[in-house]
Amino acid sequence: MSLRGLDLPVSFAEQYRLIELPPWGGIIDRKWERVLTSDAKQEWRQLINQSLSPRRFKPRERGRRCLFSKVYESHGIWFKSYPNVSLSQRIARLLGRNKAANAWRNAWFLIQCGITTPRPVLALNAPWWRRQPEWLAFEDFANAQTFTRCYSNQIASGRGMQKLLIAVGQFIGQLHESRWWHRDLNSSNLLVRASADATYEFCIVDINRMRRTRRMNQYKRIHDLVRLGISRSDYETLLKAYCDATGVVVDTSMLRRALNHSQQLHAARQAGSYLRWWFKVSYQLGKIRNLGT
Repeated sequence: MSLRGLDLPVSFAEQYRLIELPPWGGIIDRKWERVLTSDAKQEWRQLINQSLSPRRFKPRERGRRCLFSKVYESHGIWFKSYPNVSLSQRIARLLGRNKAANAWRNAWFLIQCGITTPRPVLALNAPWWRRQPEWLAFEDFANAQTFTRCYSNQIASGRGMQKLLIAVGQFIGQLHESRWWHRDLNSSNLLVRASADATYEFCIVDINRMRRTRRMNQYKRIHDLVRLGISRSDYETLLKAYCDATGVVVDTSMLRRALNHSQQLHAARQAGSYLRWWFKVSYQLGKIRNLGT
């Protein structure tokens, strides 16, 4: 079952139905259909219809336009938009590289692999030649915080740091053992839910760029490890847990070079320096050089 590039695994197809919301068409979860389509619960429609307005959004409104949440029957639902304004975005969508559809498919494949990610409940696509953004709605991962905040809290409290590092190393190892390469894994795209007995449950988000790969080489592994925002001294514990989960020893010299490059690129972006473009080019050259390692 598919619609405009939105593919459903056969085992899940009966849980969804097609929906038309001009100028969009898409798929909705039957469990949420009554709630999301009732007249009393359609604030989300008003918000996404703002994207049809020809006026420019003010800077303070852009975040609301891109991502917002609503609570229905004590359950949170997040709505995220993917713009289709520039010529390059429309060409990419014409070629089948639309982000909402990719996020939809990746979410279900991750769920099938036993990796936690928010469950998608609504996907809306518009034809590639139209300027309307795509929309994806997904269930909230309740009582969670970003890995950035969780890591900072552990530093402040001085307790449980080793357990956290071991847990995140094992989680990323599980992701890579399933042959998934996130390509944009950072401390904000990894949600953590801590329990009272100091165990951690992870949820991976922002998955539209993820790819299933035949071979997880050193470059791909390190690419997903360098932007977690942890201190270099903590990598020893994380890499040991990662090795235990995957049986693969990460090349520490490549990791060190990648960390240096990531820090330089971040500093250039913060300063608004044109050097950031050179760092991006050098990163791609390094990617080509390390494809076989």
